[in-house]
Amino acid sequence: MSKQKKVNYNNSCLTPIYQNAAYFFENTEQAIQYHKNEVKLSRYGRYDNPNWIEVENQIAALDNYEEALLFPSGMNAIVTTISTFAQQNDRLVYTGKCYRNIKKFFDLVLPKWGIRTKAINPSNSKAITEIYRDNPKIVFVEMPSNPHLYLIDLARIKSEISPDTLLIVDSTLSTPYNFQPQKFGADLTIHSCSKYMGGHGDILAGSVAGSQNLIGEIRNYRNIMGGICDPHCAFLLKRSLDTLPIRMKHFNEAGMKIAQYLQNHPQVKKVFYTGLESHPHYAIAQKYLTGHGGVITFEIDGNLATTSQFVEALQVPFMGTNFGSNQAMVEQCGVFTYYHLSAKDRKEREISDSLVRLSIGYEDSNLIIDDLAQAFRAISDWDKSP
Repeated sequence: MSKQKKVNYNNSCLTPIYQNAAYFFENTEQAIQYHKNEVKLSRYGRYDNPNWIEVENQIAALDNYEEALLFPSGMNAIVTTISTFAQQNDRLVYTGKCYRNIKKFFDLVLPKWGIRTKAINPSNSKAITEIYRDNPKIVFVEMPSNPHLYLIDLARIKSEISPDTLLIVDSTLSTPYNFQPQKFGADLTIHSCSKYMGGHGDILAGSVAGSQNLIGEIRNYRNIMGGICDPHCAFLLKRSLDTLPIRMKHFNEAGMKIAQYLQNHPQVKKVFYTGLESHPHYAIAQKYLTGHGGVITFEIDGNLATTSQFVEALQVPFMGTNFGSNQAMVEQCGVFTYYHLSAKDRKEREISDSLVRLSIGYEDSNLIIDDLAQAFRAISDWDKSP
């Protein structure tokens, strides 16, 4: 049987989806050239795919690094990256008021591997000094943090830690459009591409970007551990990255308008939004962020039941736990993401019964504001009812 002829439609405006697991070489010499990195070819689907290589190059450019890697989720990007560099008896310091599964990985999993971890409070001005004293192998910063959007002085951290300490930043809540960690000393930048980078609520993916040497080490671990992004997902992510600036411009403008509305509402006790002067890290935001996104966290002036009533009264956002997509989403934090935490742990992480996280979509900001207004009226009427 003769070999099938390879056909390429090279005049396509979009890279087609390469839904394949294996690749071939024309001859032995070409295979040897591949191993010597003299030709850019693929060998097997766990190591290479044209779709995710294309997206990796685009993310590297967006994050201002030499190279990037794709993963099936943001958490997998974090786990693989930390697994690459952390060894037994190493110390890892991280910003403790972060996404709950990041905290679980650091507090519950890494100690089993003999890695010592310590959480620092980004609201504590002495936190950076604590990092320096611990002399860690890795410093992991979620910036902004989830859900309070806390920040930390990244450049100061870089100036005080050892040159051998790896500084890793999870910048999911900012994207490269609003924040460039590399410019302030981050060795690696991670994103959950399921959020703003994907932007449509239809994919799960993650990324890490950094120098050629660091990414090369992580790639070796990805090849072993098998955490790869499927080609169709990469194709959809490429679609999304092409519209990222347009989408983030909307999120920044609408987010600020809605945050200002909430701040001025008499039924709101506190708003967490880095674009507001009332945010505890507003000054840091002015130094690092060029925009503030579409996630607004706020506290209702009421109890658990009143807050639940408010969330249920909203008609535009879905009641769910995602952000950065085309659909607006809202969650009562203590009932959704932090439901299984003890009262003590919720208090430590500032998760009150009345804390709400609103993630806007691509709706007109006035539509969201009108919906918020009617929900506030609903709980006001509810409080007055016998």
